[in-house]
Amino acid sequence: MIYFDYIAQTFYDDAIHRELPESVVAIDEAQHSVLLNALNRGAKIKADLSVLERPSLSHEWDSDSQTWLVNPQLKAEQQSQMWARIKQKRHDNLRSGVYVKSVGKWLHNDDDSRAQYTFMRTMATLPENMLWKTMDNRFITMTRELLDELSMQLLLDEQADFANAERHRAAMLQADNPLDYDYSSGWTATFQD
Repeated sequence: MIYFDYIAQTFYDDAIHRELPESVVAIDEAQHSVLLNALNRGAKIKADLSVLERPSLSHEWDSDSQTWLVNPQLKAEQQSQMWARIKQKRHDNLRSGVYVKSVGKWLHNDDDSRAQYTFMRTMATLPENMLWKTMDNRFITMTRELLDELSMQLLLDEQADFANAERHRAAMLQADNPLDYDYSSGWTATFQD
């Protein structure tokens, strides 16, 4: 005969175990399979053999009350981890190309390119017929007007992605399970899109 001990959250078999705790309940093979699968998922089993699924990774089992309770410290750590991921997504997104409408091209906006754009903005005039390589490996002529448009688009994209990251942060902080929060929506387009 197979038994389940809800206090120890384990099984006993009377063919193996000579002494059984008082808290065991006799179960059949079908119940054994259901309860074993539930335990493998991280669920807890109550005295009446009902299954209580773990609501989120920030919940911990409280054996006194026989319920799942949110661990504030664990949830705060998970929120911090997710906020770091959101900020990294924002950073990566803003280094994956900037689209300049007037020329219909994607230009590089990685850190080295940004430094070059900043340097060019300090110049009184740009060299004539200065060719600039686009992300599709073609060349265009860089002009002051194009540099102005590029700079404005960089700023607009940064502001949009900053606001989007803050929106995701606020929603993630309200989520029961911060590590499952989906922050993939609302970002500016990138060259890979």
